[in-house]
Amino acid sequence: MATNYRRGFKTEAEDYAKEFRKELGLAPHHPLCPWKLAELLDIPIKPLSFYRDTIPDEVIYCTETEQNIFSAVTVFDHYRRLVIHNDSHHPNRQAANIAHELSHGILGHSPTPIFDQYGHRKFNAQDEDEANWLGPVLLVPKDAAFHIVKTGMSLEKASQFYGASKEVITMRVNLSGAKRIMDRSKRKASSYS
Repeated sequence: MATNYRRGFKTEAEDYAKEFRKELGLAPHHPLCPWKLAELLDIPIKPLSFYRDTIPDEVIYCTETEQNIFSAVTVFDHYRRLVIHNDSHHPNRQAANIAHELSHGILGHSPTPIFDQYGHRKFNAQDEDEANWLGPVLLVPKDAAFHIVKTGMSLEKASQFYGASKEVITMRVNLSGAKRIMDRSKRKASSYS
């Protein structure tokens, strides 16, 4: 089912990606490091392995036994956010996990209980949809998608350059319309030749 975002949300997401790059001294199409963005936003990031001495069984379970059961979470100390992420994941997935959690902070999403009264995971669907959109945009904004297509960068190279999974690169190139617009532009240019 397609998500209905509030009016102007997708433009707002692109604006955030541009603004944060500007604040970090990056060009609009340059890669953005989520860890550096977290520093800029003053949101501490802790790897799950940091808690190995405190909760060893839980850390082993989430990093070795069932690695895909936990990606990242934002926890609160009053108004302060802290992101804990699964550092046993591939670095590109870690970047996506952190970008997702930072998106919640950027968008000012309020803390909610993690579990309902029956112990089931509880999500605010609207907040999750927004973070699912903004996270990939932070990693690969429209300017980056156009740069990938314009330079003919391979999927493998784009994934390495942007520190994002091939799936995120593909999704952002497709959703930004970069390939379609560049193809149309090439067809138009060749018709004038």
